[in-house]
Amino acid sequence: MTETFLIQELKDHFKNRDVFTRMELYEFFLRFNPELKETTFRWRIYDLKQKQIIRSISRARFTLHYQPTFIPFVETKLKTLFKAVKKNFPYTKISVWNTKWLNEFMLHQPGRFMTILEVESEAASSVFNSLKDSNYKNVFFEPKKKEIENYLSDNQDSIVILNLITKAPTYTVDKITTASLEKILVDVFVNPELYNAFQGHELTIIFENAFKKYEVNETRLFYYASRRSKKEELEKFLLTNSLLPSQI
Repeated sequence: MTETFLIQELKDHFKNRDVFTRMELYEFFLRFNPELKETTFRWRIYDLKQKQIIRSISRARFTLHYQPTFIPFVETKLKTLFKAVKKNFPYTKISVWNTKWLNEFMLHQPGRFMTILEVESEAASSVFNSLKDSNYKNVFFEPKKKEIENYLSDNQDSIVILNLITKAPTYTVDKITTASLEKILVDVFVNPELYNAFQGHELTIIFENAFKKYEVNETRLFYYASRRSKKEELEKFLLTNSLLPSQI
């Protein structure tokens, strides 16, 4: 029995399934190798993922549908901001992203954008003062509802400084630490006042298109939602207001 034959059998077996479990995958391999050891099974999973035959949705669920990783274009303005903060606060964890990254998921395009600069809580206020002293314009630190309505709404591109949640899912693009897609989705869901342009039916569309276009790691998504004390609310939202129940 060749590896090519086994892969084709696997594809045929699960071709009509959006999602299948680790146990179902294990039972599939047992048909061809009743003495299959756990260590060998783990290696098979790793090998199949490396070959992009399967991909993980969570720790115990997989799909045959390959989707690319969300890698946004980090423009020069964001890189400059990140490097400026890192230069003055080299040992502080920070992350930057811009709400214009959500455009590709939206039906209606907003007229203004925000650069989100997240900083470890103990340094956040110092970073805010440093940017103000460096003549950065339209910089806001943890803005409240009235500040958002009275000031952010009038600016085309503001810089909003927020506290970086510990263990938030970030990754590096061109040596710049940015928010992962899972983090962006959760943040927009959790903070409707700040991200008011992305709420209502638009929020449902954003989630649906994100899941359709890119790989969204369910474990990472819900772990971060749990860190923000919104796991149950997010699960309910996805199951009742979107077209994602078959995936979740």
